[in-house]
Amino acid sequence: MSQLNHALAERPTGSIFKPFVYAAAYNTSLNGTSLGDGGVFTAVSRINDDPQDFGGGYIPGNFEKGEYPGMVTAADALAHSLNIATIALAQKVGYDNVASLARISGITSVKATPSMAIGTYSATPIDMAGAYTDFANYGVHIKPWLLSSVRNEQGDIVSDFTPDAKQILDPRVAYLTQSLMEGVINRGTAARVRGLGFTAPAAGKTGTSHDAWFAGYTSNLLCVIWIGNDDYSNINLQGAEAAAPIWAEFMKRAAKLPQYSDMKGFNAPDGVQIIPINRATNLPADETCPGDSLSLAFLAGTAPGGTCSHMGEDAQSLGSRIFGTDGSSDPNGDGQHRNFFQKMFGIGKKKEDDPQQQAPPQ
Repeated sequence: MSQLNHALAERPTGSIFKPFVYAAAYNTSLNGTSLGDGGVFTAVSRINDDPQDFGGGYIPGNFEKGEYPGMVTAADALAHSLNIATIALAQKVGYDNVASLARISGITSVKATPSMAIGTYSATPIDMAGAYTDFANYGVHIKPWLLSSVRNEQGDIVSDFTPDAKQILDPRVAYLTQSLMEGVINRGTAARVRGLGFTAPAAGKTGTSHDAWFAGYTSNLLCVIWIGNDDYSNINLQGAEAAAPIWAEFMKRAAKLPQYSDMKGFNAPDGVQIIPINRATNLPADETCPGDSLSLAFLAGTAPGGTCSHMGEDAQSLGSRIFGTDGSSDPNGDGQHRNFFQKMFGIGKKKEDDPQQQAPPQ
């Protein structure tokens, strides 16, 4: 049996790092900054997933060898864990901006390089659990702590330890990134979670380097699964194959316990709109649109204008789009967006392996 404490052992994170690239991109939308395509970043922003040189001869591939879908939406790029598109997005956002966000989230080893975007730098499973609280808790980062209290033999508390919590993301950015991770589970690389019978609303991300990862959460429980070998040899299994099924089984059992049984849907914070998007056109869907539609989250007013059957209609002014002055951002009408983590800690009221030619898979 291994003598290592794997929860505190640093390993390359693989693609569970990718959500921080998309969160950094959403940060640019808050001040209306364009990423070079004439518009702010949204779930339907198009990103180039064709092979490209990111400097110094670094030409990474996708996990599925020879699969290059060309221009893809951000929602599909994260759902299907596309390496090239994610690096291309990090390049547009600025590697320094992505690395800065990762560091304040507790992933301190990252450097502002292209391969950072697909998880070539290391962190511990505990680090990654803390990092994902950024998304699970509407932008509030909770630094992991291993001891909550010390009690004497009578059960009285001798020492009590409280978590270090800090708002590091705008609640809208946290929710928008989370919405993309819901797509990972509902229709992307972690769709197996649904096939295994876990049906509660959830968000997460698969990851593979030499190891297999899955990081995911519901409204009241966050769990990170890591699988690997002490000698760093490749386990030759994807996170979707090895880690996600363990996560699904753990969460199914947790849902049967009283303290975790109430796994609710995620509430959008003020300034976010949920809009059905026609898959064929990436425009808002109406009753005449052919094909499937997909509900996606947008910073208020940044969704594409018109509909798939009325293309070319003007969108709202940038000011109302950014600041959500249309008043449509509180779908429940109660102004309450506190989840389990915020209630527990009383925070706020609203609120894969070689960094050269071979990129880590999904």
